[in-house]
Amino acid sequence: AIESARENVNEFRHRATVNTADFGYALTTLGSFLSENDQFAEADANLTQAEAIYRKLLGDSHLWLGDNLRIQANSLYKQGKFAEAQTKIAETLKIYRASTSAHYINFPTALMIQGLILNKSGRSEEAEKILREALSLREENLPPAHFLTSLNKSALGECLMTQNRFEEAERLLAESFESLKISQGETNPRTEIARRRLLKLYEITKNPKFEG
Repeated sequence: AIESARENVNEFRHRATVNTADFGYALTTLGSFLSENDQFAEADANLTQAEAIYRKLLGDSHLWLGDNLRIQANSLYKQGKFAEAQTKIAETLKIYRASTSAHYINFPTALMIQGLILNKSGRSEEAEKILREALSLREENLPPAHFLTSLNKSALGECLMTQNRFEEAERLLAESFESLKISQGETNPRTEIARRRLLKLYEITKNPKFEG
C-alpha cells in the first residue's frame, strides 16, 4: 500500500499537477500509510505539505483538512508528542462539528484519538467519557465485530487500565484483541497495538492467561 501511494504521489509530481487539492489528498494517503507503519519522519513531512495545500486551496474548514489533521494528531500521539497532538485533534473536531455530523465515519475516530491523548496526558476520567462516546457511536452505526469498534474497545480498555479498573479493562482488551486477530490478522499493526495493551495488563496484574 505504501509503495502504491508513493507511486501516486510521484505521478502527480511527474505531471506537474502538485498545486491541486487532489495532490494534497495523495500526500495525505501516503502519510497515513507511513504513520501506521511508524515511519514518522516521512509521514509527517507528507502530511504537513498536504495541510499547507488544503489551507491554501480549500480554506481552514474543509473536511479534507480535518481528515489530514486527524491523521497528524494520531501520528504525533504515537510519537509521544501529546500537546501537539491535542492541538491538531481539537481543530479536527472543530471542523467535523461544523461541516459534518457525529455519524461521519471519522468522527468517532477523532474522538478516540482525543481520548487516547488525554489519557496519556493524565486526564483519564475526561478521556473515558470521550472514549465511551466514541464507542457508543461505533456500536450504533457498525456491526459488533467491525475492526473500528474493536479499536475503540481496546482504547477504552487502556484508559480503564490507567485507572486500575483491571477487570473491566481485561474484558474489553481481550475481546478487542481476539476480534482484531480475526479481522485484521495477527501481524497487522492494529492487532499488535491491542496485543501490547493486553500484555501490559497481564504483566501488571500478574495474570498468566496471556502467552503472546
